[in-house]
Amino acid sequence: MGGRLIGVAGFLAATAALPLAGNALAKTPQLLVSGAQATGASARTTLQVKEAQTDAAPLKITIYMPAGYTANLSHAADTQIGTVRNKIQLLASSVDSVADASGTVLVADKSSAALQTSATECTGTPAHTAIWLLHTIAAGQTLDVPVYVDPTTGGEAAFSSAKLVLCLPNPYEQALAGTRAPGGAKIFDAKATLSAGVITNPTVAGDYLWRAVIAPWSANGPNPNPAGTVEAQGIVTIPSSLVLKATVKTIRHKRHGRRTVTNSVLLSGKLLEKLQGVAGAKLTIYANGKTTGSTTTNVAGAFSRRLALTDKATFNVTATVPARETACVSPLPAAAVPAGCVSATLAGYRIGSNSVDATPRR
Repeated sequence: MGGRLIGVAGFLAATAALPLAGNALAKTPQLLVSGAQATGASARTTLQVKEAQTDAAPLKITIYMPAGYTANLSHAADTQIGTVRNKIQLLASSVDSVADASGTVLVADKSSAALQTSATECTGTPAHTAIWLLHTIAAGQTLDVPVYVDPTTGGEAAFSSAKLVLCLPNPYEQALAGTRAPGGAKIFDAKATLSAGVITNPTVAGDYLWRAVIAPWSANGPNPNPAGTVEAQGIVTIPSSLVLKATVKTIRHKRHGRRTVTNSVLLSGKLLEKLQGVAGAKLTIYANGKTTGSTTTNVAGAFSRRLALTDKATFNVTATVPARETACVSPLPAAAVPAGCVSATLAGYRIGSNSVDATPRR
């Protein structure tokens, strides 16, 4: 099974044509992925693993990048390659004590003895192609989480080009002495945004399946719960496009011997994912950089909006496409994920159109 989905194009096309409004994501955990919309492109890439506050605390999270994507693992130590924003429960205070933690993604020195020790504890080996550090501060507490990044090998290489692995300490009061996370910090929403040039899209159009395998701690207990390991999927469709065109309409009037001219511009276009229309997307229209209206795509992904035109203007539109729930595709076997695949989401993103000029006629 490759990273590019086989045999699901029709299903995904049908899903893409459904209205987007009100499609809330209810199942957890979730894997939410967004990045560049063009084949072979590299832009900021966001990877987010989101759980409910009532879910068991994650012990180990493994994110599999689909085959076809490439990761730049050659950055020098201490290079900042992104930012991170987490939501954390501080269980030492209360289950209702929630803090936001923000910080940076740094390239760590993989020769560090301390990191090699933690790598062995997390992954079973001290040697990794790259180690990234999620460096955050919340409620006065500094939390550094190493992420071990490697090209995949063996059976994993059949569906993935690289994997990111991180381990988190037990936040529960029942944790073994000296091992509890500072402040009982339980990360339930981890969001890393990697800089352009870190991850590059596949060069072939398609639907690409990201996977997160999440092994939890036993809820309110000292031990891991391997039987509770779940899979969450994120599906990215490449490419996406938003095309805009402008047509000027001029009406000349003659009344009481006086001539006047009225101009308007019809803005129209399409929002497509892999040549399939995206229905129900909200678009914002800009004229000379200022918001001047909005519209919504129809069942074919098309849109149109007529505006008065008194002076020459440059128009463009942006669309915000939310993540959408769908069904799991080719889940990993129960031997690897005993509790099965619990969620799958089509990627959300924000995309801009080309710019067009419109000039009124006199």
